[in-house]
Formats: sequence, C-alpha cells, structure tokens
Amino acid sequence: MIAWKDYQRAVTSNATLANVLNKEHKKLVQENREYIKTIAEVLLLTATQNIAQKGHNESAGSDNKGNFMTILETIANHDKAVKERLTSIHNAKYTSKTIQNEVLGCLADMVRSEITEEVKNSEVFSIMADETKYVKKKEQIYLVVRYYFNGAIQESFLHFESAERLDTAGLTEKIIHILESNGLEYKNNLVGQAYDGAAVMSGKHSGVQARIREQAKYSFYVHCNAHCLNLVLVDTVKAVPEAEQFFSLLEKLYVFTSGSYVHPKWLDIQREMYEGAPRELQRLSDTRWACRFISLRNIMDRLPALKRVLQDIAQERNGERSIEARGLLAQLDLEFIVHLVTLRKVFAETKCLSDML
Repeated sequence: MIAWKDYQRAVTSNATLANVLNKEHKKLVQENREYIKTIAEVLLLTATQNIAQKGHNESAGSDNKGNFMTILETIANHDKAVKERLTSIHNAKYTSKTIQNEVLGCLADMVRSEITEEVKNSEVFSIMADETKYVKKKEQIYLVVRYYFNGAIQESFLHFESAERLDTAGLTEKIIHILESNGLEYKNNLVGQAYDGAAVMSGKHSGVQARIREQAKYSFYVHCNAHCLNLVLVDTVKAVPEAEQFFSLLEKLYVFTSGSYVHPKWLDIQREMYEGAPRELQRLSDTRWACRFISLRNIMDRLPALKRVLQDIAQERNGERSIEARGLLAQLDLEFIVHLVTLRKVFAETKCLSDML
C-alpha cells in the first residue's frame, strides 16, 4: 500500500524512473548538440579564414597543437561545459581528424544545399568547369554554377571531384554526375557552358561541350572570356621581343631570389628597409597572367631592396652565385626601369579586366 502511494506521488510529480531517465537523456542530447555546435563553429572559423585545422603535434605536452585545438582550448577557458568535455575520457572529445572531416563535410553539404536551392529558384543556369592538379599530384575537376538570384548574377563554386579519366567521355560523365547528384535539372534548364579552349573541352563535334549539348540542347558553349584575354596577352608579349626578353629577366630574378641561400637575405633586407610584410616575386605562368602584374608591382615597389641583395651577393666570394648576381644587376638599367613602369601600367588595366571576367 505504501509503495503504491509512493508510485502515485511519483507519477503525479513526473518523478518516475522512466521520466528521470528520459530527462537525463534529453539533457545529454542537448549538451552533445551544444558541444558539437561549438566544434562546428571553430571549424567554420578556420575554414572561413583559410587556415589549417590540425597541427603537427596535438599531444597534451605540445606547445602548438594547431589552430583547431588552440581555439577550442581558448573557448574552454571561458566555457565550463567545453572544458569538461576536453578533460573527459578520450573517446568523448570529438576532436579527432575523422570527426573534423565529418563536421566539415556536413557544413559543406549545408552550403551546397543552399546554393542548389538558389539555382532551382532561378530556373535556368550555366556552368563553368576546368580540371586542375592538386597537392597529391592527382587531377580533379571543379564546377561553378552561374545563375540569377535575388536581383543579381551569382557565381558559386559547387563541387570538385577526382578525375580519373581526362578524355572527353570521362570529363563529360563527371560533370553530368555532379549536376545530377546535386539535383539540378540540366536537360532543360542548363543554358550555357564555359570552358577553356582545350580541344577536349571545346571540340565542336566530340568535345565535352558537344556531348553535354546532346543532352541539354539549350546549353550553348562560350569560350571563357578570361582565358581568351589570357591568350591575347600571351601572343601580344611574344610578338614584342623587348617585352618577351623583359619577362624572361623577371623569371630569372624570381628563380634567383627563391633560392635557399638568397631567399632569407631577400626577406631580411626588405624587413630592414620597409615596414609591413616582405613582398615575394611571382613565378610567371602563361595560364595565370594576373601574377605578372603582381610581380611587376612587387619589383617596382621593392627595386632598391632587389638591387641591394644583388649587390651584396655580387661582392661575396661564391663564384657562380656572385657572377649570376652581377649579371642580373647589370640588366637592371634604365631600359629595364622604362619597361617596368610601362608594363606595370598596361597590366594594371588588364588585371582589372581579368578580375571582372
């Protein structure tokens, strides 16, 4: 009888064992969600700021555990719940590289979902794609969608994926797969394709653009305008011997100042002569002409420092390196300065155009 009355009181006050366990479960779920949310916000911060998450050594005794753990530990200094998690048993911290990658994947899916919803609301869209080699020396294809939304033209990176085959069929299959996996109706809504001028992409009869147009009849191909501008600049410079020789000299200056012996001296002299971060010369590329303007700008702004590092090395007793420094220094004459000033003005204009395209 007493037990029955105790049970009735427990039911009336929601204090039964089942209710207590249920409340504790809900509390634990909420705490887990808040903790994972904190981890996601830290990863979002590092991704937005384009800084690495992990450090080389994340052990307890490490002086530098990397950006992710350092930021999380800073938060823990002001948040007791986070601090308790970080000092709890090993498998409850959720800070492993696997968890980080999974959370980043979830964040990417959320962004991608938002983009695809905007594309669907705009009804029609176009795509831009290219293949590139990443740090592991493997090829990958990336896809950008261009569409009209919220009163303006939007360009959004959608996806990149490993490209095992770089032939027409393989690249076409990858692009179609990316569109389909993101739920985009391309057969009737894809109205444009933009690629570089490589035959595998632009071929009139069997290129990627032709194969995609077989399935999406309104997807007209446009040779990427920025790539067209790049080709014009390449051919123009090659047609002017003085300009071609000038850029050959810039490449030699880049190689020289990037050497393991010269580079620290180049940076130290800049720190001594100028405020702010040291400038780097740029490797010149026929496919990335924006770097030419950056190289021209940096040399023009740091010409006294460049001459000084060449003079210092020219006076050293290292035969080959000193001879090379004297040769480069001799070419930094009045003619070089005229070319530098003139081409910097020209490429400042073309860079603005390239950025707009």
